[in-house]
Amino acid sequence: MNQIVPEIIRIGVGNARIKCVTPQRVEYFDEAGQECFVDLTECARNRVQDVESWREDGARKGDFRLVAKCGFLDDSPCIEFMNNRRTRFEFGLLEGAQVLKSLLARARWRVISAF
Repeated sequence: MNQIVPEIIRIGVGNARIKCVTPQRVEYFDEAGQECFVDLTECARNRVQDVESWREDGARKGDFRLVAKCGFLDDSPCIEFMNNRRTRFEFGLLEGAQVLKSLLARARWRVISAF
């Protein structure tokens, strides 16, 4: 199985910050200040196509609202999206990752603990 190297965005480093979370996407600025976004529908679609991981990560088969995995136990808490670029937001503090997870839940998307 080929592992995709994630696109890592270190929130709080340089200009990197999350602008907003909508039902369609997460808008953010990368470290250079370029405005970018993660398409949440793309994430969910990729998740559904990833049949092999259904048993491995504990998510329910057919969970069409799952868009990301989170890791809160590392030195660098993170949320990695299931988009084609595998965008990973790394946070200096746990609270930042928890806030993003809450905003995604408010937009009716799911994040699973996986790291």
